[in-house]
Amino acid sequence: MKNLAIKTMSAAAGALMAAGPVVAQDDRIARGEAVVRTLNGGQAQPTLEGLRRDFPFLADAIAGYALGEVWARPGLDHRTRQIAAVAAFAALGLRPFFKVHAGYALNHGVTADELKEVVYLTTVPAGFPRAIEAAQALNEVLEERNKAVAPHPYVGMWVTADGNVRHELLANGRYVEARGTREKAYQGRYTMKGNHIDYVDDTGFTADGDFVDGVLYHGGMVLYRRK
Repeated sequence: MKNLAIKTMSAAAGALMAAGPVVAQDDRIARGEAVVRTLNGGQAQPTLEGLRRDFPFLADAIAGYALGEVWARPGLDHRTRQIAAVAAFAALGLRPFFKVHAGYALNHGVTADELKEVVYLTTVPAGFPRAIEAAQALNEVLEERNKAVAPHPYVGMWVTADGNVRHELLANGRYVEARGTREKAYQGRYTMKGNHIDYVDDTGFTADGDFVDGVLYHGGMVLYRRK
């Protein structure tokens, strides 16, 4: 009986080794890091990077499982997933996590008014104290965002000569680009460095452009300010 048990265990172990890992841990971590950069406007997440310095095993677990497995699933887009996360953290009263994911939600096109509706909804499952705490946290996020947007002279509408592409730079650091009859063909965040502009679209891709003598050169296009 003992020999049979040993043979059975050896056969099982051999089968597992032959099958190999479903997904290598390094692949999951890399996928998770890519997800968080997409959520965070192309930047690393400060809290996760702090953990990586002091608790690298915990950071790897978060990147590999929470981000690489759960957040990377294809069933929901980033916008919808962040609304769900904001609602969950508001109901749980987890203020730091609420603020992080409210920021991600804003990065992916969720409006301040939509987040306020999520906060109000929190009164039903979690009560008024949790909703009030979430409201205060959201105000902090919005105030930080408003302070972070440096004024620049290029806010406004930029269009191609034929009017087909209409590219609006908003004062809150977001842009909306219409193409033909598609009024919101592209939208996302932008940052300015002098006359250079960098874009991070809500879908994750990046682009850039330059302002030269009052003209925007972006993505092979030439755009002029609409007066």
